[in-house]
Amino acid sequence: MRKKKLTLYIDEETSALAHQIASRAGKSVSAMVKEFFVSKKKVAVNEVAESVKQWSGTLKTKKTYKELRDEIYNDLGKDHEGND
Repeated sequence: MRKKKLTLYIDEETSALAHQIASRAGKSVSAMVKEFFVSKKKVAVNEVAESVKQWSGTLKTKKTYKELRDEIYNDLGKDHEGND
């Protein structure tokens, strides 16, 4: 695969830290940056991050999304009535 130059602007302390971590891992900073973005691509392909999958489920209702949303907003509004 053809490589393309990417310039990042970061502070000196972060640059030193990146080089230190890469050195300990026996990799270049470029390789580590590539690994980071490749790992993010996997999340994008799967659409839902592992940390969020635990929240997913099915809501059985005949209400539309807008009806449910408005119901929540109305309930939130009731919590704040008379607090002026």
